[in-house]
Amino acid sequence: MKEHPIIRQIKAADQAIMAEDFDRLLDIYTGDAVLVVQPGMNAVGKAQICQAFEKIAVYFLHGLQVTQEALEILETGDTALVLANTIISAPDAEPTTRQATYVFVKNSDDIWRCAIDNSYGHAILQSK
Repeated sequence: MKEHPIIRQIKAADQAIMAEDFDRLLDIYTGDAVLVVQPGMNAVGKAQICQAFEKIAVYFLHGLQVTQEALEILETGDTALVLANTIISAPDAEPTTRQATYVFVKNSDDIWRCAIDNSYGHAILQSK
């Protein structure tokens, strides 16, 4: 079975995060994308997202590892909701599984890009 293009985008994003290749990473986002940095703190737009990932890299001692244990894509037209079990690990830290939620949109060139990157999923509600 052919791999969904969104799965390829997520894998590419994970690789770019781990390699700290933020130029490549930003290509996966829409221009006005939202990244949940932590519950209650969002980065909006590519410039803020880049700054956030630079700080995240420092926070995780330049050793952040990101993998997806499971993915489910719910797609309609040019919009897709992605539910994922995302595993985050770093040096001197126990791996953590987050139930992530992502929204992807397909542009006129049929390329899926991430519009909302919420690796915390419903956990952001706990900060309310």
